[in-house]
Amino acid sequence: MIEHARSAAGAVAERWGVEASPSPEAVTLIVAAVVVLTAVPGVWRVARQASTIIHEMGHVLAAWVTGRRVSGIKLHSDTSGVTVSRGRAQGPGLLVTFLAGYPAPGLLALGMVWLATSGHSGAALTVYQAVLLLALLLSRNAVGILSCLLAVLSTALIWWHNDPEIVGYTVVALGVFYALSGVRGTLDVCRVHLTSRSRSAAAVVGTDASQAAKAWRLLPVPAWLWLFLFLVVSGSSAGGVVWMLFP
Repeated sequence: MIEHARSAAGAVAERWGVEASPSPEAVTLIVAAVVVLTAVPGVWRVARQASTIIHEMGHVLAAWVTGRRVSGIKLHSDTSGVTVSRGRAQGPGLLVTFLAGYPAPGLLALGMVWLATSGHSGAALTVYQAVLLLALLLSRNAVGILSCLLAVLSTALIWWHNDPEIVGYTVVALGVFYALSGVRGTLDVCRVHLTSRSRSAAAVVGTDASQAAKAWRLLPVPAWLWLFLFLVVSGSSAGGVVWMLFP
């Protein structure tokens, strides 16, 4: 058993240390392909579930950091999701937990592209695989388990095969995808709040921005300011990704 553990640790360390720096021409083609594909409504409806996984894992990480207990996450077929955590019914911990979802895809993109452009694509893909595996373990419904399993398998073969060039291309593509999905997700929730027909609907009451506005009475910030924060973070993350890929 000890030998198997050492072997597994060695395999992970080997893939963590893969160095790759995609050429500028390849980066341009990858960015163009990801932008075009995510602009197709049918493709985006399917791919958006991958963004929802990271959104919920943002809530999970924030809950753990602030001392809350996470019961699990649930993903739905309409690409919405929910993270169930336990702790104080109000306060800064709950506020941070609500705020962490929408910025998560953009921040992940920023980190992955930074590692890729620094020559550490293997580390970026390994961290990404670990996040997906953790999401799979935390999933508490069939749609969530299936979605996380498909997300893991979609990049697991690339991670295991460990071709530096392919790993580098994959990390760049994932970074661009999550940068775009972070902005699109934020714009979608802003649209829910701005659409007059939805102002009094349960959809508005249940958004992260609305929940954050009620999470801490000592900090009475309206929902629209939290929406603005989401836009700033997701937009800045996307801008950082572009700046690193096309310096």
